[in-house]
Amino acid sequence: MAGDSGRRTDRARVTRRQFLTAVAAVGAGTAAARWLPGRAAEAAALAALRRGGTLRIAEIGEPLTLDPTATTADLTSTITLPIFEELFAFDANWNVRPFLADGYTLSKDGLRYTFTLRKDVSFHNGKKLTADDVVASLNRWGRVSPRGPSVYANVDAVSAGPGTVVMKLKAPFAPLLAFLALPNGAAAIMPKEILDAAGTQPLKQFVGTGPYKFVEWAADRHVHLTRFDQYAARPGAASGYAGRKDALADDIFYYPVSQVATRIAGVQSGDYDIADGINQDAYVQLAKDPRLDVGIIPGSFLTFFFNKRQGMMVNEKLRQAVATALAMQPIMSATFGNPSLYTIDPSIYPKGTPWYTTAGAAMYDVHNVERAKQLAKEAGYSGQPIRWLTTQQYDYMYKSTVVASSQLQAAGFKVDMQVMDWASVLDHRNKPADWDIFVTSHGFVPDPALITVFNAAYPGWWETPTKNELFKEFTSETNQGKRVQIWAKLQALMYQEAAIVRPGAFNLLEVSRKGLPGFRASYWIVPWNVQAVK
Repeated sequence: MAGDSGRRTDRARVTRRQFLTAVAAVGAGTAAARWLPGRAAEAAALAALRRGGTLRIAEIGEPLTLDPTATTADLTSTITLPIFEELFAFDANWNVRPFLADGYTLSKDGLRYTFTLRKDVSFHNGKKLTADDVVASLNRWGRVSPRGPSVYANVDAVSAGPGTVVMKLKAPFAPLLAFLALPNGAAAIMPKEILDAAGTQPLKQFVGTGPYKFVEWAADRHVHLTRFDQYAARPGAASGYAGRKDALADDIFYYPVSQVATRIAGVQSGDYDIADGINQDAYVQLAKDPRLDVGIIPGSFLTFFFNKRQGMMVNEKLRQAVATALAMQPIMSATFGNPSLYTIDPSIYPKGTPWYTTAGAAMYDVHNVERAKQLAKEAGYSGQPIRWLTTQQYDYMYKSTVVASSQLQAAGFKVDMQVMDWASVLDHRNKPADWDIFVTSHGFVPDPALITVFNAAYPGWWETPTKNELFKEFTSETNQGKRVQIWAKLQALMYQEAAIVRPGAFNLLEVSRKGLPGFRASYWIVPWNVQAVK
């Protein structure tokens, strides 16, 4: 029933406004303001931008896959963002807005969602979007995505009707639309016949509904996309990942450039238009460069994931020992340099948001070496090497691993730091026999249920009876006040069971050519509505 969905949307808007207030409070208000497109003046400016040319984006390396559903790797999400679309999308204020769905209704008991589909949408292969494509896409997402199983554990059935898709739930699931909107481990909509051919294996054809279509993936050279001339743009102003998408550039090339200095130099020289994954300690220098715009993207946090499925880190006490040995200030300072670009706080969410909580703080940033040694002894640790996966392609991942490894060694642990390209990290972290810890990060998401550590299918595989019961309670509760209270318990449990180590929060950096028309820095780079220089 639409009345129920409207009431929930109003509650979500309060949360998003509070988030933006928090962003301003931590000194990144300017960056957040750049993510507020859709004003009349900006709409007029967009209309004045010319079409044509090539947009050139330097990325941190080679993607492991271009299947947007099968991985939460941000590199894959960024490159496939213009190719694939979902039923819903997040706008600039993190509100969920219909995208391939024209709208939806929700039954009074919260168990039946009916999605009405847009009628004017074509796939890149010329086929019209149908309800059968959506059902096939959602069902595959439920099987192969690191995120989908968290939802599908609560799904009774998904069925197609004339221009509609019905999802029946076993119990209310408050964050459903947020899951469907997230373009990461995404519920991307694809042709049914391609999904039937792929099954649960990696995609071999990359066919979506987005403003750009796939042309070529030349390994170690580039991924090439070109404008989809039959694209059915959604009406309305562009906003975040939602609203109107205009493919201004004829072509987009994503180049794998593993060295951050080379990415920066390439934008400075004009070889690239945009570079991703810039080291934070270069911010002051880059901000003074007249050739560059430096974009600040707030809301990320650094994470060290433990392998809780196989190997020594299955032992909770050993995980607690590792967490207890670490000092967060030296890790964050050495990794990010500029104090204005990172914070040390036990809360996953920033102050001012409804999700902010210090629950679990007693187990955060303990740095008690003697206690860590005692816990390790109780866990039966006897000097076995801890296999830690890391990469130099993300500067912060390598730096944080070096500092944390040094701290662990000082506490009596032996660390085998395995440095490899990011695609290899992604490959190995999916294999429980290959690792004990890996380093990564997580961007801001509007609902904590989207945070990967709480999804049992994500590498690290946190699945205990207490966590599963609490997560189910959190997702089935529709009262926002009660959800906030349950979230505090979930965060505390994350520290108590040492599911991950979370040293602190930080801001991401991107650089672009000075005054690149239409471009705004964003967590996953938005290349539509951007005018190419060449």
